Amino acid sequence: MHDKAVVVGGGICGLMAALLLKRRFKQVTLIEQGSEVGGLFRSIQDERGASYDMGSHIPNATGISELDDLLFGTEAERSNYWNVITKLKSGNYFQNSWDLSSPFADSKKLDKEVYYQGCAEMIQSTDFPDENLIVPYCRASLGETFTDHIVIPILKKLYGRHTDLNSLTMGAGLFGFTRILAFDADVANELKNMPVFDAKLGYQTHEHFLARQRRDASTTPDYFYPTTNSGIQAWVDFLKTKVELAGVDVRCNCKIRSLETRARQVEKVFIEGHDSPLECDLLFWSAPPFIALKALGLPVVANKPELRTAIVFHLNLDKALLDRQSHYLWVWDKSTDIFRLTLYPNLNPNSTTNTLSAEILCKPDEVENYRIDSIIEELKGMGVIDIESSCIAHVKQVIHNTFPVPTEAFEKNNDKNYHTLESSVDNMIISGRSGGKQWRQADVLIAAYNEINHLIGDV
Repeated sequence: MHDKAVVVGGGICGLMAALLLKRRFKQVTLIEQGSEVGGLFRSIQDERGASYDMGSHIPNATGISELDDLLFGTEAERSNYWNVITKLKSGNYFQNSWDLSSPFADSKKLDKEVYYQGCAEMIQSTDFPDENLIVPYCRASLGETFTDHIVIPILKKLYGRHTDLNSLTMGAGLFGFTRILAFDADVANELKNMPVFDAKLGYQTHEHFLARQRRDASTTPDYFYPTTNSGIQAWVDFLKTKVELAGVDVRCNCKIRSLETRARQVEKVFIEGHDSPLECDLLFWSAPPFIALKALGLPVVANKPELRTAIVFHLNLDKALLDRQSHYLWVWDKSTDIFRLTLYPNLNPNSTTNTLSAEILCKPDEVENYRIDSIIEELKGMGVIDIESSCIAHVKQVIHNTFPVPTEAFEKNNDKNYHTLESSVDNMIISGRSGGKQWRQADVLIAAYNEINHLIGDV
């Protein structure tokens, strides 16, 4: 067994890494800058005790048995902790109406002349765009008309009306809106047999989607939501308990002061306010790479992107939600700045409350522009909540520095910092979303799991 490992960053990825490393190292120390572990996978409560998540976090199985057992418990145990969701249900609001069968905006809702023009342009776009910028990509893929009437308003909603949209990379499409619905359902189904159309069209019927799965011999993963009434915080608590029982030394409210290396190996980790360093044979890093570069005394490319502020309105209502099936919903309509809704009673059948979360992205100085009464009126106007419903409790949660605006300059500088760090030391795993290589939680976890298993034999 190896001697000492240090994990920096106490999010889900860091907790998972600590558990895996403790199987191979005598001593594992987890360092977290915040007051508690979990990152954004945490929950808060209103004055009535109802729980809400810090965003729409619904984890899914990774498909790796060992990893899924570690994250969610063995298959025999999972029913004790989780509501297993075999089909995640998501709809969208676009052009003042709901489509609860698909998350993709339906171009057929546009004015007829606009729709026909958009279809004519899309059908002629038969090449894969060679673009890293999202607006040129969509113009080449979806056509000018659908880009102007569907994509551009969504980009403004997410990244700000003041933003130069032409500077945004494909990273701006992380919510999947570069794929839309168009044409007759059977026509779209046939077109999706061609890869270029498969990339930009969504299925319009569940039967077509199932037929595709049978053809590809593919499956969708199970999704999980806690059976308790404490929200996704239950997952953090589950993993934190496992980490503590495994004997991992968890240290919160700690900042890295410096890293000491010898022969391309990080040997000591110094923490602010502590004289004695942590000895280190392997360093798992799931914090931003520039922090490690500064701690190593290496050059850092200045990289200060605009960071969007998330406002999450958590609402507790006296009447049942009107949508009894969707787990979460996308709001693509340009009439509101709300972009996503989480419907908790549909995620957890054990819930006894009528609760939902509505998310907005904005500039930090715009936070006071959004008020609870106007949000409730918008939700009533959209038909999400009963027009006679009253809010009996709420929390307006403001989370600064969430999503970076993904400009080309930001991504290039982020890559430079990542590669500088990666090429400077040999016993460090750079992981998590901060590494910039994966975004979806399951992908981050799978990559970290594979890197730990690959590198562990070399330590």
